[in-house]
Amino acid sequence: MRGKKVKAVEKREHSKRNGFKFTSWSKEDHKEPIFGVAFNPYTNPVHPPVFAAVGSNRVTIYECLEDSVSVIQSYSDPCTEEIFYTVCWLYTVSPEVSVNLAVAGQRGLIRVLSPTKLHNLFTLMGCGDSINELKLHPSDSNLLLSASKDNSLRLWNLKTRRCILILGGLQGHRDEVLSCDFDLSARYVLSCGMDHSVKMWSLETDDVKNTIALSYTYNQDKPFPVLNVHFPIFSTRSIHRNYVDCVRWFGNKQWYQRRVRGWESR
Repeated sequence: MRGKKVKAVEKREHSKRNGFKFTSWSKEDHKEPIFGVAFNPYTNPVHPPVFAAVGSNRVTIYECLEDSVSVIQSYSDPCTEEIFYTVCWLYTVSPEVSVNLAVAGQRGLIRVLSPTKLHNLFTLMGCGDSINELKLHPSDSNLLLSASKDNSLRLWNLKTRRCILILGGLQGHRDEVLSCDFDLSARYVLSCGMDHSVKMWSLETDDVKNTIALSYTYNQDKPFPVLNVHFPIFSTRSIHRNYVDCVRWFGNKQWYQRRVRGWESR
């Protein structure tokens, strides 16, 4: 009994040192897994934090109160067979300043939703399979990156609503891509997946820069000339013996898991 009391005291002390405490929980009634959660980084600091969660064919927006979380809005996809895997907050300045949501999942469609107008603004189509993660470009809020089960990553221009770049192919992933991330300077993209590999892609080449610039001005009747990038600038599958389901930049380092390992870029 004494041992249990000591452990309980240690847990309380550990919680105090870290400055965190459990306050509340919420369970959604669709009874399916929650695959993605994202806090709204554009919330006014004087207001309570807001986050969105996705599971089943539903997107739910919550507000964090002092001792609870409260549902603000909920959106259900018209297709009952859809399962959303990822959610990403968007910041738009043209034609008007607005904060929206991008969600995607099993059907390979990217839905762009407006929490203020309460409807789907538009849908991006073109992925060959399910979409596992979405990431917004850190300096150009019109560019959105998707990681897909079709073994590739795609860069989308939200303003012109077209796919402009595909990362994958000859030396790309050999199985579905589970996670991706931009570095803070938006010069590089990291990706990882079911093939046990982590890859780094450059956005600094002239071809990539010219394609991004062209995506804003292209107005011909022909389909947009999507650029295919087949070769990452770095790739390894010698570290993990199983799939890698999350990759993140941390300063100038890259972090990825199932086991967390850090790499410093030179």
